[in-house]
Amino acid sequence: MSSLSTASTSSTTTFTDTELTEVKRDFQSATELYRKNLASTTKLPALQSQIADLETEQSQPDFWDEANTSRAAIVNAQVSTATRLLTRIQAWQEWHGDAQAALEILSQLASEERAMLLDEFRSAIARLREDSDRFELELLLSGPYDHAPARLLLTAGAGGTEANDWVGDLKRMYQRHCEAMGLSCVVQDEQAGEAVGYKSVELLVSGDNAYGWLQGEKGAHRMVRLSPFNANNKRQTTFAGVDVAPDILNQDDDAYWNTIDVPESELEITTMRAGGKGGQNVNKVNSAVRIKHLPSGLQVKCAQERSQSMNKNIALKRLKAQLLAIVQEQRVAEIKEIRGDMVEASWGAQIRNYVFHPYKMVKDQRTGWETSNVQAFMDGDLLEECIGSFLRHKAEEQRKEQIANE
Repeated sequence: MSSLSTASTSSTTTFTDTELTEVKRDFQSATELYRKNLASTTKLPALQSQIADLETEQSQPDFWDEANTSRAAIVNAQVSTATRLLTRIQAWQEWHGDAQAALEILSQLASEERAMLLDEFRSAIARLREDSDRFELELLLSGPYDHAPARLLLTAGAGGTEANDWVGDLKRMYQRHCEAMGLSCVVQDEQAGEAVGYKSVELLVSGDNAYGWLQGEKGAHRMVRLSPFNANNKRQTTFAGVDVAPDILNQDDDAYWNTIDVPESELEITTMRAGGKGGQNVNKVNSAVRIKHLPSGLQVKCAQERSQSMNKNIALKRLKAQLLAIVQEQRVAEIKEIRGDMVEASWGAQIRNYVFHPYKMVKDQRTGWETSNVQAFMDGDLLEECIGSFLRHKAEEQRKEQIANE
């Protein structure tokens, strides 16, 4: 037993035989999760052997040579992934061992003494269950772009000042959620509202499976509340749109992007001055670029560089990345098959209601998941649960579709 103590003073209540039966049931459930986790991943000896082989390759004198850069990047990523998995498996073993040891001691003690170990048992079980749930969701993120960073574009809908304020609230929600999930969330661009909030905000989210985790957030987010910007404090409904695209621009090979054919005749390219935080123009020349894909209606904007040609190149790659993602999601063979109604169905559907008045509720329209704790949701605390529900729902729908097509 690695960290389990044999006594605790945090609980003094009598532990009944009925409660002991419930604890045994909890342990059995956790054991099933533990075994399911182990069955879903690389066996421990094989994983340790894999890490040893990769580290041996890293130790070779020519590993860091410039000519070996591509291979070095692959090996380093594989070592990092395998090491994280090894650490995770060892944590599962520790938590399961702690719970098992506590249960054995609990079974041997008199009922009035059993409460001493209950807190530590429950802590071990809770950690195992929590990480098992996350691991289950991560197994669902197996799409070709799920591992990539994600670009979120939040755009105010109809509603003027109210809609701009709503975009600000969503920006904060995603920032808080990313912080809790260990994801990096960086503001790439923002256009301030005339009074409060933002007309639009672009966020770059990086970390493990960032795009796979957040892709389900795309769509319309509807909010209902008593508006503080309405002179009569009337109830008002407003919307914000959230677009999510994989950021696969680390594909620096221009030859790769050139193979993705998007005819220039299908593009509408406009230039403008780059806007900084607060809405001010930070460049006196038209360096920012917006590209619209006419067949689908998709639009991207880039203003991160001072050079118009560089921004155009980046914007075109971002547009192609979005089109590639839709090809994957909609299961079409080529980009040229993407139609505007596909984009509307995939990117523009209303996905979630946020009601602050006359009652409090956040409800996901796709899964039925809901909570009355609106403030905790807006603080980013419950978004993980909501996204997890969507990913499981999506996987089940895909499973049903696969069975129907067999």
